[in-house]
Amino acid sequence: MERGVAQVLNSYGARNVFDFGQLGLTMQTNPWRRVEELDDVDRERVANIIQSRIGRYRNRTTADEWDSLSADDIDLYRPLKVEGQLYPLVFYCENKDCRKVHTATEPGYLPSDGQCRACGESITQLPFVNVCPCGRLEDPGPDTGCGAHGFDDIRLNKRASEPAMWRYECGECGDTIDVLSSSCGVCNDMKGPLPTASSRIFYSEKAVEVDIPYLSDEADDIPNDKAWAHVLMAAHLGIADLESDTLESLATTEGKLDKYQKWVDKLGEEQAKEMFDDMDQNIHGRETLVADTKHITPPDTTEDVDEGTRALAYSNIAHQLFTFQRSTKGYEGDLEALEDTRHPIPKSLNQFLNDPEFRERHPQSGRYRPQLTESHIRQAWIVDQFPLLNILYGYTRADSQSNNADLRSFPHPRERATTPIFADRTPSEAIIFEIDRTAIINWLQANGVISADERPDTSDEAALKEWFLNNIATTELDNPFSPIEDDVTRWVYRLLHSLSHCLLARAGEQCGLATSSLSERIFPVIPAIAIYAASTENFALGSMFTLFKTRLHPWVSDARDLADQCLVDATCREDPSGAACDACLHIEETSCEAINHHLDRRIIRSKSDIVGFWDREIENGIPDDIADL
Repeated sequence: MERGVAQVLNSYGARNVFDFGQLGLTMQTNPWRRVEELDDVDRERVANIIQSRIGRYRNRTTADEWDSLSADDIDLYRPLKVEGQLYPLVFYCENKDCRKVHTATEPGYLPSDGQCRACGESITQLPFVNVCPCGRLEDPGPDTGCGAHGFDDIRLNKRASEPAMWRYECGECGDTIDVLSSSCGVCNDMKGPLPTASSRIFYSEKAVEVDIPYLSDEADDIPNDKAWAHVLMAAHLGIADLESDTLESLATTEGKLDKYQKWVDKLGEEQAKEMFDDMDQNIHGRETLVADTKHITPPDTTEDVDEGTRALAYSNIAHQLFTFQRSTKGYEGDLEALEDTRHPIPKSLNQFLNDPEFRERHPQSGRYRPQLTESHIRQAWIVDQFPLLNILYGYTRADSQSNNADLRSFPHPRERATTPIFADRTPSEAIIFEIDRTAIINWLQANGVISADERPDTSDEAALKEWFLNNIATTELDNPFSPIEDDVTRWVYRLLHSLSHCLLARAGEQCGLATSSLSERIFPVIPAIAIYAASTENFALGSMFTLFKTRLHPWVSDARDLADQCLVDATCREDPSGAACDACLHIEETSCEAINHHLDRRIIRSKSDIVGFWDREIENGIPDDIADL
């Protein structure tokens, strides 16, 4: 049975039950043993992603398994082969006058010829199971035998219409022995009998992360800490020289500033610089960039914050900055280094609009820039080879609501004490929107979130970027079920997230993809939004390019309409928790990075005392000439 890795991660996790259509039987997936280890993955990042999701689950019986999960507690693997075995091992005779039940602990103990041992007629599998929110899976076979005759002659009484009412009876004395349902001795909450095709048997618990690799022979030397975040801050602010250096080289090179200054004193600046250039010595290395940005202190990195939270904050900031830099600017170094790598290839909207042939082929493109400017979207990119890491970290049963179920881990393929995490890399396509910072500042002040004294100089692009770095507490966004305490972070994230859902919910109508096949990433420290194709099937690839190049203006227009009204207004708009429901902003939970939390249409298009981001009174700082972007 040939299956792709993406399909395996989604539907064939160990201990799942699936139909084996060729034989008309159901089987259970064996623990995965044929795997390859993934070494070049940011394990700390993966552990942080999983840890941020643990609070979503009930975990009444599995809390100890997941508490304080760290990079040292996990192993990452890619599945290579999946095997299964017959399950459930409960069969019954198809002869209505017989109905003898055949059970076994191993498939080899069942009749090998598929015939009833009592009457010789064909036997068929009983396609039901019982599941519990704690993760247990039980077959529907009888737990007890007849008090007088044991398990020698058990028959299935199917005269009731509902399987829950079917009975096991003793063929010798006719006494009722058991039913198909069973009980859980751990939490007493067993559900069943459920058909083996039921989706309630197994829910794959997954995450998707943007996984851009470092391009350097010294990638292992890149400090995954505060220093790396500050190097990326310097690049974001335009302090770092990326014309002659890459992000990786800046992060792994110690500067020679002290030595350079001594030679300046001796020879003068011009000769000293020429000498260092001849020696290929980098004057401004990591330490210089860290020093140049040390005054930037996000709210969750101050000294009164615990060390673990500070480390997570710098990791979050670094990931957002690196992802945005490489997904919009591309690789700074030799393009030959991109061969055989999973690295994003961006193309900005300006590149298309500056191409006379593109404008001639797509005359509607003349409406793109005015539409984006009106919506306070500063810049947009289409990104090919947007690299995703699909992560399968566990499973739940019985209830699709994670807060009603326990998260279970998979058996370890190497039988180690660590938690196995399974993953696969896939290239995708993404559209990235950079939201105008000046418009956000004006909107925050209009709503009283910041005062005139607290706003940055909006004529200074570096000062604007620095303000967002200094005022977003990224660690408050890791758990969508937790309230966002920091005011600026809450307002900015809810705005970006609501904008993203307006766009994502209307993208499918323009590109032909189901909303469930799209997903989002929010970068509040930029601020920016990425919408990408979560599916990597052939029909999905290319759709985002078509949307970006030919349908950008109706897409944004539809998103604006969605923000303005909902089918169930005024009920939706007057919801105190936020104007968002299944009829407007809610999307598939698997497509949303915050499980449909932190959404509110009112902060985009207001009909209340809130000033909406797209209301006419909010001005942006987008220049009239796109060459100035």
